[in-house]
Amino acid sequence: MAEPLLTLDPDQVDGASPTATLPAWADDLLARVRAAAQAGETVTVTSDVRMLTPAQVGRRLGVSRSTVTRRIAKGEIHAVMVGNRHRIPYPEYQRIRRELAQRIAADSAEDVEAELFG
Repeated sequence: MAEPLLTLDPDQVDGASPTATLPAWADDLLARVRAAAQAGETVTVTSDVRMLTPAQVGRRLGVSRSTVTRRIAKGEIHAVMVGNRHRIPYPEYQRIRRELAQRIAADSAEDVEAELFG
């Protein structure tokens, strides 16, 4: 009987050094592959676009879920419907975060310059 799906969190996978001892996620993956090989099974590795809820995006950006939902309704944030719920693809969240950081930097540049150079 096949094992249930093994989901790896990209935040845990990032930063793993290829020269260091294997992290826990790699041990889990290798154990799954070895078990499948011993059972004569094949292993298929796939990836899916990571999706976030409006509440998750709001927490990460420091705004409310309703603010994220309003921006989705205005078309400022691209979201897909999963059932009757909005989900924001992770690359879209990264775009929003990058734009927000750029806007904050641009808005505060004059104040920073005045503070540094009088």
